[in-house]
Amino acid sequence: MFDIPSNMLLLKQALKWGVTHWDTADCYEGGRSEEGIGMFFTRYPETREKVFLVTKSDARDPGGMTSLLNRSLERMKTDYVDLYFIHGIKDIDELNNDTQRWAKQAKDQGKIKFFGFSTHRNMEQCMLAAAKLGWIDGIMMSYNFRLMHEGKMKAAVDAC
Repeated sequence: MFDIPSNMLLLKQALKWGVTHWDTADCYEGGRSEEGIGMFFTRYPETREKVFLVTKSDARDPGGMTSLLNRSLERMKTDYVDLYFIHGIKDIDELNNDTQRWAKQAKDQGKIKFFGFSTHRNMEQCMLAAAKLGWIDGIMMSYNFRLMHEGKMKAAVDAC
């Protein structure tokens, strides 16, 4: 969200074109990305149910995740996000039993529908380990065409 008025037009057109998966993070443009989405939903409240809304947080502890999720909800002028990611994990050990309890509680409260993480390194290891946990709903990773044909990556995708 570099230019909020222009982006209002872009988001409206995106919906007309069928772009309904919107991804942001609490840290994108210092929060302005979430604020721009919030301005859009304030102006066009009927569109919220058409959008699969994803946001991310850098927090790892339950208190920080709660604080940042609540701030994201306020910025985006919505009661829930469809998918909430812990942003940029390097190792699955960054998620633990406290994280699992937090995700369940946020779901039970209706603040999130799904929970997962994004990763940009050690992707195969993170994906393989997440598949064994059984409580990760989604994973966002960087895409590399060459890497997608490697045996370890194929095994990680199959496991997920």
